[in-house]
Amino acid sequence: MQKRHRARPLIGTSFTLLLAACSSSAPPTESSVNPYANGASHPWSYAAPVDTQNTLSLTPGVNTLSYELLLAASNAWGPIEVDRSNGEQEAGDGKPLTLDGVVYKRGFGAHAGSEMRYSLQGTGATCTTFTANVGIDDEVANRGSVNFQVFLDGVKKYDSGEMTGASASKKANVNLMGARELRLVVTDAGNGIDFDHADWADPKITCVAAGVAGSPTVQFAQPEYTIFHKHNASLPVTFKNISGPVSLRLEMGAIEDVKSSGLVLETTSLTLNGSEETRDLLISAPTRGNISPTLGSRTIVAPYELIVSQNGQDIAHSTVTLGEAALSVSAAFEPSTVVSNANGIGTTTLVLKVSPPLDQLVDISASTATYNGGVNYLEAVGPTYGDGGTMRQDFRVNFAVFPQDGRSRSVTAVVNAGGPDPEAAFAGYRLASYGTRFAFLDLVRPIP
Repeated sequence: MQKRHRARPLIGTSFTLLLAACSSSAPPTESSVNPYANGASHPWSYAAPVDTQNTLSLTPGVNTLSYELLLAASNAWGPIEVDRSNGEQEAGDGKPLTLDGVVYKRGFGAHAGSEMRYSLQGTGATCTTFTANVGIDDEVANRGSVNFQVFLDGVKKYDSGEMTGASASKKANVNLMGARELRLVVTDAGNGIDFDHADWADPKITCVAAGVAGSPTVQFAQPEYTIFHKHNASLPVTFKNISGPVSLRLEMGAIEDVKSSGLVLETTSLTLNGSEETRDLLISAPTRGNISPTLGSRTIVAPYELIVSQNGQDIAHSTVTLGEAALSVSAAFEPSTVVSNANGIGTTTLVLKVSPPLDQLVDISASTATYNGGVNYLEAVGPTYGDGGTMRQDFRVNFAVFPQDGRSRSVTAVVNAGGPDPEAAFAGYRLASYGTRFAFLDLVRPIP
């Protein structure tokens, strides 16, 4: 339920007018064509008086941030406006906050670069979640470019990426569990502040009552795990002071060259008894996620956060490092050196190892023709045998096509797993090229 708010000293227009008095410069006359001409800016800053209560009066429920007390703020284009867009340099000159044609009653009209700082020390409450709709206000049309960032205790927890006036608004959703200070930042995306009218629309902080028996907690048994692609892992997690049905979700932190994770939390709900109890959560890796092709078969290691919610409110979280590992697929001949007998024949066995194993055995084949001038020394003998982890195929080596007696020769064999369609054996895995490998042979034919 939306929390009702009593009147507070710094709200609405009075907030803006008070902070405007702290502006470090008066607005000069600007060009009607481009008010930002010649690098113009109108910096403004605010710091709460020493004798003013500097903590939020947060209580259980949904708290609208534009009603709460501010520790400090700064803005590059006049004062930050409350419940209005930034407008121009004067206090109160903004318009209704509007993103994508939607008008918001509550929020902040800021301008890059800007910053707002709040304490998260609540009254009988534990802060769990910050949410806001962010974007460039419709008042500047398609102009402007900014980044919205959220910091907790000096650590960046959210970054919108570059947004322009043409970008759709985004939803910032940040877990606050354990944090003491919230900082909302807007940067100019590295290309100047022209028309960077940035809205924090409908900003809210959700809190839960601080339980008499202790705050709800959740903790992974280990700080780091590795999960192989197309496999599952059961991870032990301890819950404490949480009673009743809860929902679970897993969120990935920022990592270069990875836009979305291939990991999926399969255990999305539990019913807990309120005591300290450990449950196994199932996490799978069914897809490769949205990753850069340059990552190839590397293990993708990223920070993740397990978030526990109850009745629509986040109540606990735990961080963990998860690695999504590619399969290990290797091929080798045993023996790798083959000596011809008197009849010009040798034997060897191709061994293909897959870890973790495939569900079943697949046929494997090999040929030296590709890298040996079209000459293939290998002839399969019998079917492939073994299991999904270690597959073997026997070969006869034909020295009749050996170019010269009395000399050794190193050759490369192209190995295919899965018969004539090697990619089929690894369909759906991160790399289609799992099914193609290389193995090396040294061939020796003694002088008679």
